[in-house]
Amino acid sequence: MSKGKKIVKRIVILLVILFIIGGIVLFVRSAIRGATQSIVTRSDTCGFVKRQDLTSYASFSGQISSSDKLMVTADPTLKVSKLNVKVGDSVKAGDILCEFDSKKLQEKYDKMLKNSEKVQGASQHSHDLIVRNYDKAKSDRDSMIAKAQSAYNTAVSKRDSAYEEFNRLIDDYNDLYSRQIDAYNAWANTEDGAHDKEYKRQVLDDISKEFAMAEKELNALQSSLPDLDSAVSAANEAYNAAVEKGDELVQSAQDALDDEKYALDDDSDDSQLEELRERIEKCTVVAERDGVVTELNISEGSVPESGNIMTIENTTDLIVAGKVSEADILKVNEGMEAEIKTSATDDRIIKGRIKRIEKIISSGQAKFEQGGYTVEVSVEEKDSGLLIGMSASVKIILDRRDNVLSVPYNAIRGGENEGYFIYVATPQENDMYSISKRKVSKGFEGDFYTEIISGYVNEGDIVLTDPMGVSEGDLIPLSVPEE
Repeated sequence: MSKGKKIVKRIVILLVILFIIGGIVLFVRSAIRGATQSIVTRSDTCGFVKRQDLTSYASFSGQISSSDKLMVTADPTLKVSKLNVKVGDSVKAGDILCEFDSKKLQEKYDKMLKNSEKVQGASQHSHDLIVRNYDKAKSDRDSMIAKAQSAYNTAVSKRDSAYEEFNRLIDDYNDLYSRQIDAYNAWANTEDGAHDKEYKRQVLDDISKEFAMAEKELNALQSSLPDLDSAVSAANEAYNAAVEKGDELVQSAQDALDDEKYALDDDSDDSQLEELRERIEKCTVVAERDGVVTELNISEGSVPESGNIMTIENTTDLIVAGKVSEADILKVNEGMEAEIKTSATDDRIIKGRIKRIEKIISSGQAKFEQGGYTVEVSVEEKDSGLLIGMSASVKIILDRRDNVLSVPYNAIRGGENEGYFIYVATPQENDMYSISKRKVSKGFEGDFYTEIISGYVNEGDIVLTDPMGVSEGDLIPLSVPEE
């Protein structure tokens, strides 16, 4: 074989070898690309960068009830002759709820009165005077107590209004503080000489002045709160004194009746007559206030099993009571806003506010049986449409941020030590998306979204929420949901 032919043969062999190696390389690259794309395709869950209000909640379920319940009592030894109400009926103060059979009491009273008239004679005038004094003492006592109660209610109302205003001012104070920090950061992060540097400085100064005024107003109101608390204590003491004084007046009048009773005879006829008279009057049971009958323990023609014959509840002062978990109970405070929903009112959100927190679990029952700590939320809307007995779900607003840039909470990766980052998907040709890794600083964490306070992120950006197997620069297909 000539030398030329040998060279040609070697060149051919070399080209064949290079072709085989190239095919192997292309095959390997294709396999790697296919495997990578397979991993990415399985991790194409994504969301959007949004500017929105963020809120964190503590939730519980409960039942609508009244914070103002009245137990109606009556003589449990008499038969119900007439029942005018049933459960669910609305009643007004003064309405006759029911009547008891007073026939035997009346007959006994008439007989005793006749005998008493025979022995009283000239003492009748004195007796009538004592009885009038006794009735007047009861009336005076009720009047004194009512006035003292009114004064106490006024003091409580002023105090509660002040505390509500104080809570509102705290919210304004915190909002201005946050805005002042944001304004400072905006000014400080603007390069010297920038066209809006001075404007941002002016915004910062204006907010700082407003913040100082809010702080002054808050401090002034806070200094007045102890005096309002003291006024409530003083009004309460005055009320107790009125009750004590009124009881003394009634007792003094009662003593006069007792003295007369023993002076007249040993049979205590007058006292028995008075007792019978009161029992007869109580045979007609009248509503003391407006409300709805929510419990009825009597039926017409029967004798009550106990003295508590029915319950009347005020439907204009509603609450929802439920259990808040041990994990959340230290986060809630009286006065916090709440959102109330029921199946009867569909998606409507009804405003509420924490009225009372029972930060103790009954020693008589185990903690796991209680399900948490009792919290009462008042219904703030008078025309809420809610009815006593409805089941309700309540969300207590623990914290909120308004109009902040945010991403789905599971889009953020990393940690405090290495820093936080997200994967942003940018649309390319053929429904493909290129992946870029961007460092971010996170802020407030809501229930489903987390605030982004710094980083190269824009509203409307697409972010991966399950970025397993994804790297910087990957080109992947995504199924992007509608915003």
